[in-house]
Amino acid sequence: MPPLTPADASLILDHVVGNPSIPAAAANALLAELPFPSRPTPRLLRSVLLRRLASDPVSAAALDSLQLLASLPSPASLVAAAHLAVAAFLAASAPDFDAAARALFVHPGGRARRAFDKEGGDPALVSPEAGIVADQFEAAVGNKFSQNVLRGLWGNRAAAEGRVRELLAAEWAAIGPSMLEVAAERIVGHGAVGTWGSADESIRAKYHMLAGEERGREILGKLEEPASHVNPISTPEVNKVIHALKSRCADLHSVVEDPLPAAKAAADEVLAARMDKTLHSVAEEVNNRAANSSVAGSSAVNDQGGVLRKGTPSNLMDWNPTARSFHWEDLLDPEGSRSESTRPHLPSPRRIYVSPLQVANNKARRRRARKWSSEEEEMLRKGVEQFGNGSWKDILIHNPDFFIGRTQVDLKDKWRNMMRMSLSLWKPYYT
Repeated sequence: MPPLTPADASLILDHVVGNPSIPAAAANALLAELPFPSRPTPRLLRSVLLRRLASDPVSAAALDSLQLLASLPSPASLVAAAHLAVAAFLAASAPDFDAAARALFVHPGGRARRAFDKEGGDPALVSPEAGIVADQFEAAVGNKFSQNVLRGLWGNRAAAEGRVRELLAAEWAAIGPSMLEVAAERIVGHGAVGTWGSADESIRAKYHMLAGEERGREILGKLEEPASHVNPISTPEVNKVIHALKSRCADLHSVVEDPLPAAKAAADEVLAARMDKTLHSVAEEVNNRAANSSVAGSSAVNDQGGVLRKGTPSNLMDWNPTARSFHWEDLLDPEGSRSESTRPHLPSPRRIYVSPLQVANNKARRRRARKWSSEEEEMLRKGVEQFGNGSWKDILIHNPDFFIGRTQVDLKDKWRNMMRMSLSLWKPYYT
């Protein structure tokens, strides 16, 4: 096996030391065996400092580790509280309170004060609470009463260690994947199709060895699929964003109620109301027709729309609607004073040709006139103001509940009559 290069050692250490599930003994043994890189990655440095803090959370060495951790990019917000808790515990629990307070908090040479001083300190460690606590420890030098108060506030080791443990949990959660994990994701994970697609045959053969036979065949099969089935930007970042969007959508659906059932119920109520109104108007029209028929008397309607009295047999005129009747005078002129043209003549059967076709009986009957209500006139006036004169179709479509049984011609004629009436009312003022 060829010797490991510094770059290989850095990748291995970054993956193993940066994995909190690996025991500390295994990580320390690997650190002792492999050469530590001269330019380690920020993740590797962070992992080493976190493991050092986990083994010794409250000590002078822990204070150094916390200051180094705060100098790395994007430290956790809890690092300032942990640093202050460790420094205050070291001063409050020291046998010589005055000496420890001077070494840590006295301005300007105090070690902890220099770290969180606003001028020249680390921004991640600067906080208003740190300045107040430093002033309290500096004022307590030589004051036994103040020293006892500060020992009661900051002399609890478990409290200081709890602050450090909270910081460790936050840092491990935000440390992110190692370089090997990122490479594995690009080679055999979600980004494998894009990585393999941009590589040549020799690099693909190496990727195939790393991925294994089954996973390699699967990735090659995806490469042979049509381009429309392959996501060209399938990267871990894109997949992370897609997963976040899906989770946000799920949260939104859990909070916001689906409006479709309520809208459907409202639509059903509107349709039912319109149907009831239509049936009511039809029933009123039928009742009006029945009432008119009862006023005319007990009669029946024949095929041609005429009225036949009960008990009266139908005559020839009822059977033939095209026939004409003539009234003969009681006394005929014997002298023939009436002209031949004015005398009635019965048609001769020889000159009448009877058609074999039946008489058409499909003539459209005229609708019964219905008086316009004041509500309909007001809605027609509003419709003309909204859609304009002549837009009878739009007015009829947008007001179906008011113009039941009306047509566009009805709206046009009614508006013309309304205009004529208004002109007739105003005409006396101009004449």
